[in-house]
Amino acid sequence: MTKSEWLRESREHLGLSQTDLRNLLNTALNRSYDKSRISRWENSKENIPAEVIKQIESLIATRKNRAKVIALANQKGGVGKTTSSLNIAAALRRVGRRVLLIDLDPQASASDWLLGAKGLDYFREGRSIYHNLLNDRPIEECIIKSEEEENLQSAGFDLISSHINLAEADSRREPGFEHALAENLDSIANDYEFIIIDAPPNLGLMTYMALVAADVVIVPVQTEPPDAMGVALLLSTVQKIQRRLNPQLRVGGILPTRYNGRQSVDREVLHHLIQSTAGTAIVLEPIPESAVYGNAAWGGVIAVDASPKAKAVGPYVRLCSALASESPLPMALLNLDDYAQDDEETDQMEGGRSRS
Repeated sequence: MTKSEWLRESREHLGLSQTDLRNLLNTALNRSYDKSRISRWENSKENIPAEVIKQIESLIATRKNRAKVIALANQKGGVGKTTSSLNIAAALRRVGRRVLLIDLDPQASASDWLLGAKGLDYFREGRSIYHNLLNDRPIEECIIKSEEEENLQSAGFDLISSHINLAEADSRREPGFEHALAENLDSIANDYEFIIIDAPPNLGLMTYMALVAADVVIVPVQTEPPDAMGVALLLSTVQKIQRRLNPQLRVGGILPTRYNGRQSVDREVLHHLIQSTAGTAIVLEPIPESAVYGNAAWGGVIAVDASPKAKAVGPYVRLCSALASESPLPMALLNLDDYAQDDEETDQMEGGRSRS
């Protein structure tokens, strides 16, 4: 294998575009390489500098045993962000991966779902993301292990819970504070295969912190026009984070949620998302609207655990199987009539309901 072939294969293995690699190298080496330089290296038209080879080898070695950090982020609430975080964490655990969920949302919805009233007890013990970020407690001491907490045993993954007091962090103006979570994760990154971050529904400091710490961001978006129009703003924020703070960050995809293929507006929004994000991000297989999720929430369980064979949870299962095997992620179909048929079958089988 030539050095050019090695460079191309290494870049693709790391999940980086030529632009991503350019940004990463310029940040790490204080250079000003452009995309065309990367292309010349990969096509044997120019020798690859030794420092570039060394940097990529170091990156491969670092990532080999390090957890993949996935942030779920959207500046709008009510789009299925926490539901997706929980189901992705559970689905990854079901395929045998070691998973940590970090609730970075001061609303603490994921923590309340998993711990109930016990969440306050853990907060009083000083075991939450608040105590790690604002009180400098070691992150290892803030983790609630699934085997130690009865309410987490069925979920099977570990948790760092949140609390409303975390909202204080958005007003903190300490230099470099946006890097705090990324730096703290270094000490536990080898203990897990996936770390899922449930970011808050805004574009404040906590969301920036999640994006700085993440390798991948997934953007849940409800298939309604106002929600879809906000995707461009978040993608613009991600691009700024990539340029200034985290050149390794990449967009895993836009994740449509509560999708009802029998509604024309849902189909139109999905089509708009596919067209408007082409070349910037892929649109993942939609999560259908289904009573499966409401029933699971009412029972205090996660849908992929409560109904693992239900058609409605299939997109989460397929997404996480692809993540675990490092395969291409399942994308939304351009033939939107297929989803309309699938949703009709889902509603008949699972008691789903149409959106009013």
